[in-house]
Amino acid sequence: MRETFPQRRSRWPILPAGILLVWIGSFADPDRAIAQAIVENPAKPKAANAGRVVVPEEVLAISDEGTSDYYFKWPRGLKTAPDGSLFLLDESQVLRFDKNGKFLQNLFKKGQGPGEVNNVSACLPVVKNFIIHSPYPNKLVFFDLAGKYERELPVRSETRSMMTALLFHGGTFYFETREFPRVKGDPDYVDSPHSILAVSEATGEIKTLAAFPTRAFVVSSPSGGGGMFDITSLIATPFKNELLALAHTEEYLIKIHDPAGDKVVREFRRAYERVKPEPLTEEQKKGGMIIDGKHYGPPEQKYQNDVRNLLTRGDEIWAVTSTKDKSKGVLIDVFDGDGVYRDCFWLKLPEAALKSVLSPGSCALDGDSLWVVERSEDETFAIKKYRVVI
Repeated sequence: MRETFPQRRSRWPILPAGILLVWIGSFADPDRAIAQAIVENPAKPKAANAGRVVVPEEVLAISDEGTSDYYFKWPRGLKTAPDGSLFLLDESQVLRFDKNGKFLQNLFKKGQGPGEVNNVSACLPVVKNFIIHSPYPNKLVFFDLAGKYERELPVRSETRSMMTALLFHGGTFYFETREFPRVKGDPDYVDSPHSILAVSEATGEIKTLAAFPTRAFVVSSPSGGGGMFDITSLIATPFKNELLALAHTEEYLIKIHDPAGDKVVREFRRAYERVKPEPLTEEQKKGGMIIDGKHYGPPEQKYQNDVRNLLTRGDEIWAVTSTKDKSKGVLIDVFDGDGVYRDCFWLKLPEAALKSVLSPGSCALDGDSLWVVERSEDETFAIKKYRVVI
């Protein structure tokens, strides 16, 4: 996604896709995640047929051609509901489709009043409600299963950083929020803390939980501004309805966080051969940012991040790795809830679909159904559903 941000005495250019540039603002406490003994796994999983190629069957495709009900400008934030329906976010839209791809409704209503929002950062489909989070004004808006507005809950956070809703369980909402590091001097690699916040549905009380640092390349400015290139990001996906499966490091490491208990209950990894990145294109080199009249391009990395995405279903955690093969697709590692490396397979899909599988928020796994965003060469989008049998 391309974004621009203002800065004093500087001009922010448009970045290449996949590189995030952000303003340096407030700052976080040190990492408070609870250390756990790491479950070490070998390079090969237990399954006898591990390493097979799985070719999913395309079940349906949703496009915006021939309809005035919705449009696709930059679809993202895919989530599935307990009934198998699909939610996604787009500009001034929170779209819902049934499991057969039929358009059902748009929950977005622009404004400042009850049930109205200016933008949406996340949608949480739960058993009895559909809940959307609006960062400005900061509130949670509840809809019934028919899409009728019920109520809203103001979120009175003291942080100025963006909050993203991750999970609702046991009367508590859990958010991710990011604080940006204070850096002076020459450009440098630094830790950028991400915290989990708990917001009580009953009282609106906010509690800061564990922090999970990511890596960033930060450029500061004597004028007080600056910017950064994300090296890693916090990948967080619900697991077993009440936990979060997390990845936030460059090297292979997955964590299971219990937000209700505010503790990491499992950490695991497997022996992994790291993958070198593709060389930066000329377009990427010319992108980046300009601070105080000087151009800064994205830094060259020695390796890709080992874990690119996390998907969950039942007792399984699917780690989408950086290992790709032109004829086989992308390598998916399968772990159980104890962190045991059970299986792996190659997921063979069209390149546009694989890009979404590698991009958190651009796909959703629901049983044997995989929903993905596919961007065609003519820059149009389609939402596709594949049946994945492993």
